Amino acid sequence: MCPYYKRPKARLSILFLLSWAFLFPAYASDFQFSYTPACQKAYQAIMNLHFQEARRIIASEKSSGPGNLIPLYLENYIDYLTLFIGEEQGQYDKIKPVFQARIDAIEKGNRFSPYYNFCLGESHLQWAFVHLKFREYTQAALSVRKAYQYFSANATAFPDFIPNNIGLGTTHFLGGIVPDSYKWIAGLMGIEGTVSQGLQELRSVADYNGSNDFYNQFKPQALVYIAMVSVNLGKNKSDALKIVSLFENGNISQSPLIIFARANIMMKNGLNVQALDLLRQRSHDAASYPFYFLDFMEGNAKLNSLDTSAMTDYRFFLDHFRGINYIKSAWQKVGWLQFIKGDTLGYRKAMAKVLDSGIANGEEDRQAVKEAESKQIPNLVLLKARLLFDGGYYDKALNELLNSPTKSFLFTRKDLVEYSYRLGRIYHESGNPDKALSFYRLTIQRGKNGPWYFAAASALQMGLIYESRGDFSRADSAYNVCLECKPAEYKNSLSQKAKAGISRIKSNRH
Repeated sequence: MCPYYKRPKARLSILFLLSWAFLFPAYASDFQFSYTPACQKAYQAIMNLHFQEARRIIASEKSSGPGNLIPLYLENYIDYLTLFIGEEQGQYDKIKPVFQARIDAIEKGNRFSPYYNFCLGESHLQWAFVHLKFREYTQAALSVRKAYQYFSANATAFPDFIPNNIGLGTTHFLGGIVPDSYKWIAGLMGIEGTVSQGLQELRSVADYNGSNDFYNQFKPQALVYIAMVSVNLGKNKSDALKIVSLFENGNISQSPLIIFARANIMMKNGLNVQALDLLRQRSHDAASYPFYFLDFMEGNAKLNSLDTSAMTDYRFFLDHFRGINYIKSAWQKVGWLQFIKGDTLGYRKAMAKVLDSGIANGEEDRQAVKEAESKQIPNLVLLKARLLFDGGYYDKALNELLNSPTKSFLFTRKDLVEYSYRLGRIYHESGNPDKALSFYRLTIQRGKNGPWYFAAASALQMGLIYESRGDFSRADSAYNVCLECKPAEYKNSLSQKAKAGISRIKSNRH
């Protein structure tokens, strides 16, 4: 009886394999995923924004190994960075149709390879970020969903494929910070994730210590993501400084992407002088794709010290950048510089440009529009204190607030609310959290029902102080106060940070 039953099983196995190959011809095709030394060299060029060099290497690799699909993944990386950095609508319209053709080609690859789901997931995730840049929110959510499905499938089939965790971690992280005003996006994404979960997965990539070149290439990217999340959504933003210090040496240490991340984290930690030095010393390589946002950042670093030479950096950014974001914000800052110099007419001209230029897409641009539409001259003392604080010049910021009688510059309720908030922030960052708490409470008392962001930001900072002390009950309460506030400015970013804090508290309690 036994031999009789073995034969059908053998025939069934053969038929199964034949039908499998018929249904999925890619399995039997020559399209594979091979991360060759040339591909590694192209990736390094891409990270340094040397796109022309990378394309030459990729073209040569395609010629010598036409069945290798990794070059298509690398080409998508170039297009992604081109659109994400440049933000040019014309480029977007030109490149967008190429994306689907590239996806179709990658789908012909070996589905038994972990690179199959990985390359498709990464490509869709990159384009999700591009769609967000160009305000295609539905398409962005659907792209994140596709990416998540590919990464999840890979995690099940190939749990030891470390690079997959960079995409999986990013999608889980995104699922945990969707603002309440965009809940419909979260529904389309279909992701149940948290910031903590995403960070844990990203750390598995950053902690890899093996010899696989493909695995190792994602360590810097994972570290940058971890650092950026830590400085923006973590309870201790100084943790990010330890991470970015790892990029001081290495073959991508001078990458504009790494310089952007390092300078951003330094500025968020009040290390304005160090950030300015880094931005000033960066290479202006003609072979590198222009990253004009770094000029905008250099202007910000100078503005934070009230250095009016920042005007040159903002003007350069405005004259050369052809994208859609930060145009309004740059004109606002030009206006502030004019106002600081005593040129009220120059301020008004710059604010008129705020209304006539760019798109109010991001929170900084929307805030610039709000100021321009109000037609109100800024409070010079509060403006200087704000800028000096942002640069980490805490003593100078405090002197601005305390060296003049309050009656000489506090004229409105908004001025009064902002005054207590600025004092709270200065004392907080200067190492006096108890004094900061008293001013944060005063700010919430004065401004919780107002349209300004000061009360919500104060509640967020109170939450961070209490969380750092292990007082999770008060921290949770403070974060929820932040969520209850309805400021007309920075609502989404403040809510994201408060939700991240609540998520951390839940993780600690479990």
